[in-house]
Amino acid sequence: MLDAIVIRRAIESDAAAMAAYVDALVAENLDTIALRRSFSEEEEREIIRKAHEHGRAFYLLAFDGPRAVGLLDLWAGGRATDEHAARLGMSIAKDWRGRGLGARMLQAAIDETQAWPGFCRIELEVAPWNTRAIALYERFGFAHEGCKRKAYAMRGAPEDSLLMARVW
Repeated sequence: MLDAIVIRRAIESDAAAMAAYVDALVAENLDTIALRRSFSEEEEREIIRKAHEHGRAFYLLAFDGPRAVGLLDLWAGGRATDEHAARLGMSIAKDWRGRGLGARMLQAAIDETQAWPGFCRIELEVAPWNTRAIALYERFGFAHEGCKRKAYAMRGAPEDSLLMARVW
């Protein structure tokens, strides 16, 4: 049940759950996610630590009990010229796709970043064949900004990716 899902910022003690989530995601060998390797618990702990130190970066995890079932990361630029904008990546566990969890996670990320002073842009790349994700992003106000030629090789040969952003 979606109401029982808890979405919150990752903390260092979530590293094991995050590593298990990424392991399962990598094992699916999806043609919509560029991630191709798992990370150890210590590597995940360090990733979470770096996001906390950055200031304008975070990992959101969605939990079904102790199990992580969704992951969203967002990293704003680190210079004065790009700290108003961030890149977003998101994935949902196989058994939770199509149930509204992605929408809840995306809304949580938007809500948090809209409270940041001077912040006004979230951008992402998406595989053009990932039509469900594209529809979700469009529903949340992300506009198509362009095409990155031969950006991915997730299906055996280089293919384009779509660039999308939400600005306010």
